[in-house]
Amino acid sequence: MVLALDVGEVRIGVARGEVGSRLAFGRGAIRRSKQSEDVAEVARIAAEEGASRIVVGLPTRTDGRDSKQTQRVRAFARALRDAGLDVAFMDERFTSKIAERAVRSGGLPRGKRQEKGRIDEGSAVQILEDWLVQFTPPDAP
Repeated sequence: MVLALDVGEVRIGVARGEVGSRLAFGRGAIRRSKQSEDVAEVARIAAEEGASRIVVGLPTRTDGRDSKQTQRVRAFARALRDAGLDVAFMDERFTSKIAERAVRSGGLPRGKRQEKGRIDEGSAVQILEDWLVQFTPPDAP
């Protein structure tokens, strides 16, 4: 089992999936608090889900360079590693736009579409599906 995180300043979107599959499933969003509490919550979810790896979306600029948010996400990933979690990175450029489009066209009632965290969760799903494609053999189901 693998978890993916879309780490924002207000929320952390969460998704889960399995290596060998190309599908990821949203697990909601964590409302940000103090970094130590956020790391503890991610560790709790990872243990609950049986996740052996955490894939963190890395928000680089369109030219591939780091931004201030990239630096914050790297620091959060270091804190996850310090807590004993296995962390990998995945480029997350444009995942929020893809998630926004998917939420709008997904047939959910307007109230559900506007729930805070739905885009963050959708971004985490996209991050994980992109990562899983890289690590799933072409002949896997």
